[in-house]
Amino acid sequence: MRRLLGLLLLLGFGLLVFFLTREAYREEPAERVVESTVLLERVRPVLKLVTVEGDFSEVYTYEEALDTYDWLKQFAPFRKKAILRVQARVSVGYDLEGLGIRVDEERHTVWLEAPPEPQVLAIDHDIAYYDLEEGAFNEFSADDLTRLNADAKRQIASQVQGSGLFTEAERQRDAVVEAVRALVENAGWKLELGWQPRDARSRL
Repeated sequence: MRRLLGLLLLLGFGLLVFFLTREAYREEPAERVVESTVLLERVRPVLKLVTVEGDFSEVYTYEEALDTYDWLKQFAPFRKKAILRVQARVSVGYDLEGLGIRVDEERHTVWLEAPPEPQVLAIDHDIAYYDLEEGAFNEFSADDLTRLNADAKRQIASQVQGSGLFTEAERQRDAVVEAVRALVENAGWKLELGWQPRDARSRL
C-alpha cells in the first residue's frame, strides 16, 4: 500500500513539475502596437479624363554584392537578392486643364481645341516580396526596399509606351467626343474640332 501511495505521490509531483515548467517557459503572445497619423495636406481641383486602363504584371529581380573586393562578390555572406512580383493598373488619359472651348452664339457653333497628347495619369501598384535573401554582411535596409518599390514602378511605366494604351486612349477620346457631338447637335448646335479624329485619319 505504501508503495502504491509513493508511486502516486511521485506521479503527482512529476505532473506538478511538468505543468509549472510549461507555464514558466510558455512564450508570451506577441503584442502589436500600430499607430497611424493621416493628414490631408492639400485639396486641389483637377480636370482629367481617364479614357483607358491597363493591367500589368511583372516579376522583378534585384541582386547586389558588396564591391569592396571583387573576389568577395562570389560568396553568399556578401550578396543580397530580392524577387518581387508587381501588379499594377495604369490609367491613361488627358489632362484637360486649360483646354480651349469657344462658343459662337451667332452661328450656334461650339469649337473644341485639340486636347494634349494622352499621358499616364496614375499608376496604382501592389508589390509582393517572393524572396529576400540577405548576406551576413549585406542586408536590406528600409531605403533599399523603398528604392526597389520605386524601381519596380518605373519599370512598369517604361512598358506603357509600347503597350498600345496611348493609341487606345485616342480612340476612346474620340468616342467621348462623338457623345458630346450628339448632345450638342440635339440642342441644334454644331460641334467643330481643332483636330482630326483617329478614325477619320485612318480612312484617308
